[in-house]
Amino acid sequence: MLRDERKKELKQKIFLKSIELFKEHGYDNVTVDKIVSTCGIAKGTFFTYFPKKEHVLLHLGNSQNELVKEVIQKHQEANLKKRLQLIFNHLFTVYLEHRDLLKLTLSETIRSALKEESTNIVKFKDALTDIIHESMQNGTFHSRFAPQHIASVLVGIYFNTLITWSIAESEEDLKDIFHTQFEIVWEGIVAQ
Repeated sequence: MLRDERKKELKQKIFLKSIELFKEHGYDNVTVDKIVSTCGIAKGTFFTYFPKKEHVLLHLGNSQNELVKEVIQKHQEANLKKRLQLIFNHLFTVYLEHRDLLKLTLSETIRSALKEESTNIVKFKDALTDIIHESMQNGTFHSRFAPQHIASVLVGIYFNTLITWSIAESEEDLKDIFHTQFEIVWEGIVAQ
């Protein structure tokens, strides 16, 4: 168990140092050699944890899946709409703190999902599907649409918001962009 904890700590150290280097020098200007020399590790050690430099960015997405689980547990409100809004707000806070890495992380997550190297998007959709299904089962939410279809639409809005915000010239608030789109879609999801 101690060995597993050390491995986890080393992976986190490599991740954090890599992110620092990406912020300081730009992602394209940082090599694996630069990362390993900064971390004081062998190149093979880096590749044990991250098969390619791009996987450092995917680790940010994987970390978000852990965050999603924590946030879902934290927000147990009976009102599904309010619960979903709190979950998304919490996730957007992470991106607000790391705006400079958002474009890189998004493009790598989407690219890897297309190559089926990452299941981050699927895991996120599945977590939302479970929440929606639970609310339907306990009678607190009604819709004519299947939980997995609602979750897919919400994930689509989420990524659309992140992409729109990351390339926007204006400083429109990330959460405001999402909640406007969320309200439009919510009206169509809720049973009339």
